[in-house]
Amino acid sequence: MRITALIFTLVLALSFVLFSNERLLAHTFSENENALFITMIDKIKAETQLVGRDISNNTQQAQAHAKEAASMLTQNDPVVNTTWTKEISERNPRVATDLMSSLNDLKNTVTSSPPSPSSGSNSGSIQSKVMKISNLLDEAVSVRISKDVLNNPKTQALVLANLGNEIYISYGDALRLPLSTIASMGGLNMSSMNMNTPAKNNSTSGMSGMSMGSKGPSMNMSTGSSSSAISGMTMGDKGMTTKNSVSEQTAMNQNNPTIKNATAYEKAQSLASLAQQAFRKDLKPLIPANATSSTANIEKYIDQLKTAIDTKASFMNVMELVHVSLHPTLITAYNLTTGR
Repeated sequence: MRITALIFTLVLALSFVLFSNERLLAHTFSENENALFITMIDKIKAETQLVGRDISNNTQQAQAHAKEAASMLTQNDPVVNTTWTKEISERNPRVATDLMSSLNDLKNTVTSSPPSPSSGSNSGSIQSKVMKISNLLDEAVSVRISKDVLNNPKTQALVLANLGNEIYISYGDALRLPLSTIASMGGLNMSSMNMNTPAKNNSTSGMSGMSMGSKGPSMNMSTGSSSSAISGMTMGDKGMTTKNSVSEQTAMNQNNPTIKNATAYEKAQSLASLAQQAFRKDLKPLIPANATSSTANIEKYIDQLKTAIDTKASFMNVMELVHVSLHPTLITAYNLTTGR
C-alpha cells in the first residue's frame, strides 16, 4: 500500500496545465514555446516517417499520416495564439513556403497515386519526399531557435517531457479511451488540448505543462487541473483506477489491449522512437558528468516506455512510466518546480 499511495501522491502532484500564460513579446519565443516548437517538429517527423514506412503495405494508414502532418503547422496553436507556419515565415519565408509545399506534395502524392505493393519506384519517390521534409524541418528549427537555446539541457528536457505526454495521449487514443479519461489520468487540462481534428479520430496534441519562467523551468498547476485529476480516482489492490465503465477499466489495466485506432497507435510507436533519439542525440550529450544517476534513469524510463508501447502494455503502465517515473526524474534532474 505504501507503493500505491506514493504513486497516487506523485500523480496528483503532477497535475499540470498544458500551456503557459506568458505572452509573446515582439514575436520572440519564450523558453517554453521553444520546447513546444521543437516538439511540434518532432511530431511532424513522426507522421512523415510513418508515411514512408506504411506506403508499401498500408496505403490507408500512409494517407492518414500524410494528412495529419500537412495540417499541423497550419492549425492555430493555443499557446502562441498563431500558427507555427507564421512563426517560421517570420524568420525565413522561404523555409516556411518550401516546408508547406513539400508537406502538401507528400499528402497529394500519397492520396492521388499511391504505389501498389509491387511498385518500388513510386515508393522510392515517397522516401525522397520524406527525407526532404525532414531536412526542411531541421532547417526550420535552426532558423527559428538559437544554438544557445538548442544547447540548453533544460530546453531539451522540456522537449522530452512533451514527447512523453504525446506518447501517453496517443496511446490512450489508440485504445479509444475517452479524452476526459486520458486527461484526468495524466492530470491534463482538456481546455488546452487541440481538438480541431475530426471527433472520429479523437486526435489531440497535448503539450506538456512543463514551462520555464523567469526563474527557470516550472510546472504550472491549477486548482481545476488538480481537482480533475483527483475526481473519480480510487485506490485498490491493483493500484489507481478511475470511476469509469467496466470496459474502460479493462482497457486501462489489461496487457495487450485491443488497438482500436491504428493511426494513433503507430503515432505512439513513432514518437517513442523519436523520444529515444531525442534523449541520446540532443539531451544526453548536454547532461553534466556528475548527473550519471539521473541520466541512467531517464534513459531507462524512455526505453521502458518504447517497449511498453511496442508490446501493447496496459494504459496504466504507460501512464506510470510517463507521469510517475519519467517526469519526476526530469523535475529532480533539472530542478523543475511545481507552480510559479
